[in-house]
Amino acid sequence: MELKKYQKQVLSDLVRYMELLEETQNIDKAYTAFWNEKSVLVGFGGVPPYQNIIPGVPDLCMKVPTGGGKTYLACNAVKPIFDHLPVNKVKAVVWLVPSDSILTQTLHALRDTDHPYRQKLDADFGGRVEVYTKEELLSGTNFNASSIREQLSIMVLSYDSFRGRKEALKSKQENSNLAPLARALGTPEFPIEDADETALIQVINQLSPLVIVDESHHARSKLSKEMLRNFNPCFVLDLTATPTPESNVLCYVDAVLLKRENMVKLPVIVYNRDSQNEVLADACDLRARLEEEAREEQKQSGLYVRPIVLFQAQPKGKEDSTTFQKLKDKLVEAGIPAEQIAIKTADINELKDVDLMSDKCEIRYIITINALKEGWDCPFAYILASLANKTSQVDVEQILGRVLRQPYTHRFQTAALNMSYVLTSSNDFKATLENVVRGLNGAGFSDKDYRVGAAEENAQVMEQSPVAKPVLPAVPDQTYDYMPQEENTGTSAVHEAPAEEFLDFDTEKLSRDLNEQKNSENKAAPAIDHLLNHAELIQQQYNQSMEQAAETAEKSGVSSEVQDKMNLFHVNSEFEEEIRNLRIPQFFIKVEDSLFQNDDDLLQKENLSEDFTLNGKPYDISFEQADDQMAKIDVSDKEGSLPKVFQMSERDQRYIKEQFSKYTPEQRVKSCKDIIYKSLDRMNEVDATELKEYTDRIVDKMDGSTLKQLENAPLGFAARIKAYIDKLLEEHYEKEFNHMLETGKIFCKPNYQFPDTIGPLHSTGSFGRSLYQAEEEANGFEYEMVLKLTGMENIEWWHRNISRHGFCINGFINHYPDFIVRTKSGKIIVIETKGDHLENTDTRQKLALGRAWQNASGSQFRYYMVFQDKNLHIPGAYPFDEFLALLKEL
Repeated sequence: MELKKYQKQVLSDLVRYMELLEETQNIDKAYTAFWNEKSVLVGFGGVPPYQNIIPGVPDLCMKVPTGGGKTYLACNAVKPIFDHLPVNKVKAVVWLVPSDSILTQTLHALRDTDHPYRQKLDADFGGRVEVYTKEELLSGTNFNASSIREQLSIMVLSYDSFRGRKEALKSKQENSNLAPLARALGTPEFPIEDADETALIQVINQLSPLVIVDESHHARSKLSKEMLRNFNPCFVLDLTATPTPESNVLCYVDAVLLKRENMVKLPVIVYNRDSQNEVLADACDLRARLEEEAREEQKQSGLYVRPIVLFQAQPKGKEDSTTFQKLKDKLVEAGIPAEQIAIKTADINELKDVDLMSDKCEIRYIITINALKEGWDCPFAYILASLANKTSQVDVEQILGRVLRQPYTHRFQTAALNMSYVLTSSNDFKATLENVVRGLNGAGFSDKDYRVGAAEENAQVMEQSPVAKPVLPAVPDQTYDYMPQEENTGTSAVHEAPAEEFLDFDTEKLSRDLNEQKNSENKAAPAIDHLLNHAELIQQQYNQSMEQAAETAEKSGVSSEVQDKMNLFHVNSEFEEEIRNLRIPQFFIKVEDSLFQNDDDLLQKENLSEDFTLNGKPYDISFEQADDQMAKIDVSDKEGSLPKVFQMSERDQRYIKEQFSKYTPEQRVKSCKDIIYKSLDRMNEVDATELKEYTDRIVDKMDGSTLKQLENAPLGFAARIKAYIDKLLEEHYEKEFNHMLETGKIFCKPNYQFPDTIGPLHSTGSFGRSLYQAEEEANGFEYEMVLKLTGMENIEWWHRNISRHGFCINGFINHYPDFIVRTKSGKIIVIETKGDHLENTDTRQKLALGRAWQNASGSQFRYYMVFQDKNLHIPGAYPFDEFLALLKEL
């Protein structure tokens, strides 16, 4: 199962945060640095500041709409998270879900070795994966000290197993089945009040697991937070389409990205009809037409689709199974075959064990209330038809998300199969639309993602402005905790009618309508043709706006939702045409033509590691004072921002010492080698066999005192070895780059295009000749450079290049120069400013790369490194005054 482009970006963002967390050793500083790198402020006007829900525990949220693949993202996130945690960390995961139906689904997927979720986990953890239920954990089935050290242990649990008072008691009780594991783990560092040391919750607490919280907006109550604290997590990953104000959102995925990847059926087209009979007739006829189109599509794509209608009944009082059977009987009486109708409510489940995706399945209509709101997922659902009376409140909020998922994540040639539909009959259509917006919000989408379908008599007007829709008041975010309850059937009526309103339709008239809407070839009526033609026109305009938003998001590196929190500045109008056609060269690597690729690749550092070897490399590494950083505890951290996971716990230190005490000297050395190797094996650029042999050579060379030091701090030694190998890699990158450039395997070609807008974190618009309406703020020596550039007559425009966002000279290092300037003669000047005190290895590497770029780019392009006063007497490096004199002549 291939990751979508936006999913790769989400995981890349997660990895970047983990890198910053390692660098800063501070949870909220890493969060602020992450967003600042994307030119997004944290705090007033930007994303909310990080909130320490559990002190010392990183708690991050992935905001992914319905249909965006949250569970698959979570499976892909497990390894990157553990890769950035101490190598000796027990790989335990608590996977929390809000309901029994989702629990069943998640368990089935994670246990099925043919399912993409499990296949990903098996690939990442060498097939050593065990998935547990609560019952298996309580019984101690395959859950012991040996297994948890050797595998990835995933515990799929429901919130209420540990949050509800009655159920929580079981997890706190003494448990003889877990006594051996409890003894092996030792005395708890964080004992739970009222819990026995052998209790399941206390044992899990000892493992300090990664906690994945599915539908995390349901877990924000006081009880929920207590539950999370009791788990003593090392890291919390929240998954939701609707984050609460307390969520630390790291990744925003919006409709633009999902639509581009064919994950969802958008827009939602909303039609208002005059009566229930019209809703029923149009829903049936529209479904028939969609199935007709699906058959034609299957001939081309081979993909089977059987569109389904969700009939949403809304009883006034308590749900009564006989009521829904009556509705089914009336639909059968009107001419719909009984085998095509299923009921799914809190009390009736005719979908149990039914594979709705099978071409053998007959079901085309499902009668429900809100029973499908969780734990039900069938991309064949296309139409939501509300059977509420015209005077009733139409409540589609809870199940609208059930019709949004796109079958097979495939874009069909027939536009009608790429949209979803809502049919209602309501006197207050504005209130209905507000409810649709709430439904979209609840699924992680917005009011941009629906369109009003015109009534036939208004079609001509709507076709002139098909994207028009009423202006609705903002729908406030709702925060609540999920608690098991009866199906939401609304408020009981004071004067209960003898029959439910949704049963009050004329079956004979419906039968006539359905028959009249079929022509001699048994195809859908012309009225439906008109409806779909109009819907296709709507979709064309929707897709155009989505594509524009997607391009903007791609160039800026952030979603449209985050862009709303940024200060964006456009290119100054006089330069728009010029930069539209300008491409700045970057380095590419030649790729041999093949069946799958006939173009060259943009050079990445990884391309330069292909021939790297540790064979024959030196290993004279100094291990003096190789303190094990994992054992350091910063007691001055008052705010709880120091990540506990980077501190070696007393239990882990005790475990290592106890294990070593049982070993012979030879076994202790072997164990230390294994710890070092596992720590270094995350370096993808290095061959695993060579890495192991290199580790052996280093340790085998150690004398007795160094080996004793190694036993006390194997992770500290691993860090020293990694730093040494990184240095060897950097030397190799530069050598390989120069060789490949000389032999023509690396070359420059026009590639980088300036974006239409930029979003600098701190901006200034007070200087003339700037490329954009405002530029990133410049300080110190950079400020002096800006002042001079604005006053030079031969300068057409200048731009303050934004690090990690703007133009990059990509080579053996990634170099983001400070300024890009265009002269009136047409030359592009790239400038890196340096204070005199900053001459070092990094400076010389940037200068060497910059000049190599200039030589490979052609005479139109120049690179200069400018110091305030220092003269390195190296080509391309100038003192400020000399550079300005030169610049005037360019």
